[in-house]
Amino acid sequence: MGGYRGGRRIASALVAAGVLMAGSSARAEWLRAESDHFVVYGRSEKSVREYATQLEDFDSLLRRLHGRPKDEVTPRKLPVYLVSGLGQLKRVLPDAREGMAGVYLSSVPEVFVVAIRDGAGEMDQNKGDDTVLHEYVHHFMLQYYPSAYPAWLVEGYAEYYMTADLAKTRMVVGGVNRGRAYSLTEPGGWIPMQDVLGKRPGALKEREVYAYYAQAWLLTHYILSDPERHKLLAPYLDAVRGGDDPVKAWKKIYGDEPDELRRKLRVYMSKPIPAGALPRTGATEPTITVTRLTPGADDLLLEGQRLKLGVSKDDRAETLADIRAAAAKRPTDRFSQLVLARAETTFGDRKAGETILNALLAANPKDEEALVALGESRLGAGEEGPAQREADFAQAGKLFARAFKINPDNPETLHGYVEAHSLEPMTDALADIRVRAVVLAPQVGHLRLDAARALIEVKDTAMAKVVLTPLASNPHGGGEVEAAQAMLKTIDPKAADSDKALAPTEASETTGAAPKPAAKTSAEGDKAASGS
Repeated sequence: MGGYRGGRRIASALVAAGVLMAGSSARAEWLRAESDHFVVYGRSEKSVREYATQLEDFDSLLRRLHGRPKDEVTPRKLPVYLVSGLGQLKRVLPDAREGMAGVYLSSVPEVFVVAIRDGAGEMDQNKGDDTVLHEYVHHFMLQYYPSAYPAWLVEGYAEYYMTADLAKTRMVVGGVNRGRAYSLTEPGGWIPMQDVLGKRPGALKEREVYAYYAQAWLLTHYILSDPERHKLLAPYLDAVRGGDDPVKAWKKIYGDEPDELRRKLRVYMSKPIPAGALPRTGATEPTITVTRLTPGADDLLLEGQRLKLGVSKDDRAETLADIRAAAAKRPTDRFSQLVLARAETTFGDRKAGETILNALLAANPKDEEALVALGESRLGAGEEGPAQREADFAQAGKLFARAFKINPDNPETLHGYVEAHSLEPMTDALADIRVRAVVLAPQVGHLRLDAARALIEVKDTAMAKVVLTPLASNPHGGGEVEAAQAMLKTIDPKAADSDKALAPTEASETTGAAPKPAAKTSAEGDKAASGS
């Protein structure tokens, strides 16, 4: 059984049973801007339009450099929530720390970004948008290039592209990451190159991590800036994936001992670092549709996102009380009642929560979110009460099937449907549904573990390995990563051992092709100051 439901953070408000959930006539602050690849939430039309426009611009640059079709359909658009400061960020992520500019979060219900803005929409790296662009590079690579890569390349790749300068007439790629470059000029700013090549950032001391990222950026830039060095990257990756020690593999492919590589990087940084420019080839204004959310979003939009991540047991009582109070102010607002119902069915009054959801479905039988929430509640009831488990799961299965007919590309629906059939033997068809959920949301480790277990049950260990390897090689570790490593070891001990210095950048399980970054973006190749 998947365990993410019990771990969700939830906040809710209790209302009288059986109310109709009509929209409110009051004017809400929160707006929703939808473009081809993003859904941006914010509180001014200028802000959400500008942010969506610039994210689309950055996405188009990545697609152009990686040879992706311009009209490629995105399986799931990435939601981005623009908040005003740390206080609002904490409403989503209570453990958020001072100095955080944004955060990328993944869960079964949604993969999303929360970015701190001061009211302006235009992206500015000095205001922390480099964090968003860095994470979007990871997201993009996870979406289209399934494989495992050295941790230094995963982080260096994101650092390399996040510096893109998106001007009106051209786009400059590979400019200096000034923060990283400056740190390498300070005393003690370097760590041994063997640590960069062979370790993950989680294996380093806190003071060493910044140097790791800086050197990873510089090493990536060093490789991508030269066609000959770039050609050697594929055989190097093959060697490391094949189980070679990453330091020895570098020596074998590139010919450098760690100290010699460090010397070359210092020389490289002492000269103007090359950047490349691409001329604009089309319009810079994407199609964006802006709609205003209901007033309930003003109270509970961010709390609704927190529910998708899970609420700790210690915080549940206070969170539930807060959401009940907020939802009680708007008893006819659908958004408020939906957030309330999710909280109640997870760690509050399940009966009251299901009453709300049934009222929503009576008003609109095709309310996908209400169907999924009610299906999740029926699964939760079945897990709590063995006597009625079969009947509860059967009800849940029907609800998820209804939701699937409305939207077949919701990984939460697919996950729930298989959970509802977990009392039955695993079949190829159910395992395929697990894999489909991973294809739609490859960033979610929970879905990978579920899919791998299902594949192992149906004796498809080859596909299980494909699904597990990116998670097992995640550079930041964690419980899901350890579980993936343990599972992978049971089916392929050699593969598990070779993942020690690898990290994922994949998303569709249909191809294992490595990305093909542009070593040089055009003959216009600009020169940028090294900052050293």
